[in-house]
Amino acid sequence: MSWHIRRPEKYTQRGIQRLQCIRCGGPAVHQWQVCSDGNNWRPLCLPCDIALNELVLEWFKHPRAKVLAAEYRAAAGGQE
Repeated sequence: MSWHIRRPEKYTQRGIQRLQCIRCGGPAVHQWQVCSDGNNWRPLCLPCDIALNELVLEWFKHPRAKVLAAEYRAAAGGQE
């Protein structure tokens, strides 16, 4: 996956599974869209998606950040 690829529409479930994680190169299962990145959809593997969710919850200073992150990790199969 290359950063120069523009993807303004969400990937389909089948399409995302054909891609590699933009961060680590693992098999993609989720996608994120960042406004400052031109609102392009970027594929993420499960461990990177979990890490990004934890980071964002902490950045928001969500009062239940650790609990929510643990619940999300457990629901995702406990992968990190």
